[in-house]
Amino acid sequence: MKKWSTSLVMVMIAALILSACSSGGSSSSGGGSGEKVKLTFSVWGDVNAAADEVKLTEEFNKAHPNIEVKFEPIPSDGYGTKLTASLAAGQAPDVFLVGEGDYYKFVDKGVVEPLDDYLKKDTSFKLDIFQKDLIENMNIKGKQYYLPKDFNPLALWYNKRMFDEAKMEYPNDNWTWSDLTAAAKKLTKQEGGKFTQFGFNAGKWEYPIYTYLWDYGTDIANEDGTAAEGYMNGDKTVAAIEKYVAWSNGPDRVSPTPTDTQTMGGDSSMFMTDKLAMMVTGRWIKGDLDKSDVKYGSALIPKSEDGTRSSIIASAGWAVNAAGKHKQEAYELVKWLSGTEAQKLRSSNGAVLPATVKELDEVKAKEVNDKPVIEMMNFAKKPVTMRSGNGPIFVEQFTGALEKIMLNQSTVKEALDEAAKNVDSKIKK
Repeated sequence: MKKWSTSLVMVMIAALILSACSSGGSSSSGGGSGEKVKLTFSVWGDVNAAADEVKLTEEFNKAHPNIEVKFEPIPSDGYGTKLTASLAAGQAPDVFLVGEGDYYKFVDKGVVEPLDDYLKKDTSFKLDIFQKDLIENMNIKGKQYYLPKDFNPLALWYNKRMFDEAKMEYPNDNWTWSDLTAAAKKLTKQEGGKFTQFGFNAGKWEYPIYTYLWDYGTDIANEDGTAAEGYMNGDKTVAAIEKYVAWSNGPDRVSPTPTDTQTMGGDSSMFMTDKLAMMVTGRWIKGDLDKSDVKYGSALIPKSEDGTRSSIIASAGWAVNAAGKHKQEAYELVKWLSGTEAQKLRSSNGAVLPATVKELDEVKAKEVNDKPVIEMMNFAKKPVTMRSGNGPIFVEQFTGALEKIMLNQSTVKEALDEAAKNVDSKIKK
């Protein structure tokens, strides 16, 4: 009797195990128990800044009764560090946002789930609704790892009031970097030996510098991001950087130093208070500009003397946590956050551009003031962070060299030689 009872218990246990296994970790039914599948997702910023994501969360939960999504934004300043730490600890959200400069990095860490199999089985959702360049940027080594949230190309933004007061024409499509320099000189002023306004911001953010280097016919890395020697410290790069830093510390200064910018409240604040006439940045600045009384315009980034013009598309992509327990449901959430309605909602305030073809065409049809920003898409190129997993190494060493140069702690040649050597050494390890 006892032996029979033990056998019966074993059979029952086996049946329970088989039943549990059949439910699967990524079941769309919440494990077969009637419980909702619970997901979390994160972006940088706070709840107020991410009001659109809050609304999308509410709408998703209503449309998916078997899934409960919780939105958990992370402060912008600590986003990368906290996300990396949570991924390493196995405590990361099911879906998280990644900026274009980190696409390769997170894929190389193995923490992002490829979406190809999900997309292949999903006949209701096609990638051709999105801008082709964005999808290609999010396809790493032949696999689709991200779906677009939004994007913003870099462009030249100028303070109309400062140009008007100087009785100068606004930047136009024919401007070269030499034209920008000449205009910046006229728009830079001093009183009592102290600078009161600047014509252009030649800061240490690497993206605008890349556009200048590309127009100069050079780059800080080879195409596949495996070598810095001869690129980061090549003759053309050294010559271009010498001209660039002269804008902020040469005898004919037209730009604030990083210290000046910090002291005067930042480049955006300087621009809005008529202390900075021009800067190269993304359309995300539009929200703050529209809240101020500054009169502004946008233009194409200047071209080189030979006609080369360059920009970068800053974008953000939704990723599914490769270690998540409910990846099918997470994929459904990523689709929702990337889809047409989400694109319309985010672009309605004009701060970002929709990543979908149809919605962007609608913006193009009625856009006037910021039309050049959209046109800069045609000149977008990929920085090393979007070409190689080694990108962060190049950025770290290059920006470190720039800081030394701008603080007059090293010559351009010495700083870039050291940086190139360090990059190649780290890559070989």
